[in-house]
Amino acid sequence: MERVIFAVILLAAGLVVGLILKESRGRRYFSISFGIGLLLAVLAIGSACYTSVPTGHTGVVTTFGRVENYTLDAGIHMKLPWQKVIHLDNRVQKLELNTEAFSKDIQTVSAKLAVNYRLRPEMSFSVYKSYGTGFEQNIIVPATHEVLKSVSAQYTAEELISKRAESSDKMRDELDAKLTDMGITVTDFNIIDLDFSEDFINAVEAKQVAEQVKKKAATENETAI
Repeated sequence: MERVIFAVILLAAGLVVGLILKESRGRRYFSISFGIGLLLAVLAIGSACYTSVPTGHTGVVTTFGRVENYTLDAGIHMKLPWQKVIHLDNRVQKLELNTEAFSKDIQTVSAKLAVNYRLRPEMSFSVYKSYGTGFEQNIIVPATHEVLKSVSAQYTAEELISKRAESSDKMRDELDAKLTDMGITVTDFNIIDLDFSEDFINAVEAKQVAEQVKKKAATENETAI
């Protein structure tokens, strides 16, 4: 749209300059000036009919602010002069966030999570139509918080530690299921760090000490026998 406006300005400028020259130097100069302005305007409008989408991106087309129900692949494409093309990155993106939840035995779980995701090219227009370019904060972050709470509630705090890989896979699958229909694919999911309350950590350490004492006593008893 900006190029169309620029073309109109060029044409108007050529017309004004031509009228000025016509009065001072004759009709011939009017024709030359107007012709140059017209040529530049045509070139500007012509350039507005093409767009280039970078590799790894898709182009979302809007017409006077309305999102069209299709996307443009990487490469050069024709479009209407008044249409605008927004480039969305379809390469794998990484999101890291800190969040909290409760385990099955009501222990506070503080987690640092890493989510690798990518936009599905064929649904980029739908994501942009619903959430604009802020889809990460509006879709992925809330869904990740929700998934951590859902999965953490299925495990005790100790199980979250001992079955970390299993719970991580379950979180990835649940998150992918939530986001797929929205146009986003989860390619990887990792629990970078898990932390618990100080009382729980002290209780685990005390339990470990008690188990060691019990094992030592059992060994000494067997030796005595």
